[in-house]
Amino acid sequence: MSPLSPLRSGLCVLGLVTSGLAAADVVTYTDYMAYQAIVVGGTTYGCATTTDPGCAFISIVGVGSSHTITSFSVPGASGFKNTLSTAHITASTNSGLTVLDADIDLSLGGLYVSVDQTNNGVGFGSAFGPTYPLASYGIKGLGSYDLAHVFSGSGFGPFCPDTSLCDQGQALRTTSGELFTIQRGRAPAYSAFSATVAPDPVVAEPASVALVALSLAALAMTGRARRR
Repeated sequence: MSPLSPLRSGLCVLGLVTSGLAAADVVTYTDYMAYQAIVVGGTTYGCATTTDPGCAFISIVGVGSSHTITSFSVPGASGFKNTLSTAHITASTNSGLTVLDADIDLSLGGLYVSVDQTNNGVGFGSAFGPTYPLASYGIKGLGSYDLAHVFSGSGFGPFCPDTSLCDQGQALRTTSGELFTIQRGRAPAYSAFSATVAPDPVVAEPASVALVALSLAALAMTGRARRR
């Protein structure tokens, strides 16, 4: 049996290295909340009671990678956090009007997804607060959830009985430049969070790829030297 050429040997090494690299998963997170007040482009859709025509039903869908999940621990809270590559918001009112259906500009507010295992909460946070713009509480199983796996459950969202005493959020922005602000309801409202997982292409570690490239170059030079 003839020995492998240096180039073929290098390709074999490359195959062994890449086959051993860890794959990432694409994780899609969805948080939904009913009966919220929202301000879109300067127009307020109020929700003093659940029968108000302006009460909004809001959903945010964010996409992240299982490779970017990190743990956190601060006084009174601990769990996991993940950055997002994209996020989309939709909001429609009791009257049936769609007031928002757009991608969120992630550069304003630093939107992310997190699960607080200590306080049994999960959802989308930002520079304006870990539960803003949307979050869900009281969902079974959050104490062991790590943002990397399939999940679904329903609970209730943050609320503010006296809106004059509560921070009603800061403006976020869509990719088209439209500003929106989500305001807390006066009482607990239905909320639901879910996550789906799909395979992503193999993610190679830069150091491993560089090492293989150097090895191939060295083998190629050795082969040329032998032919001389």
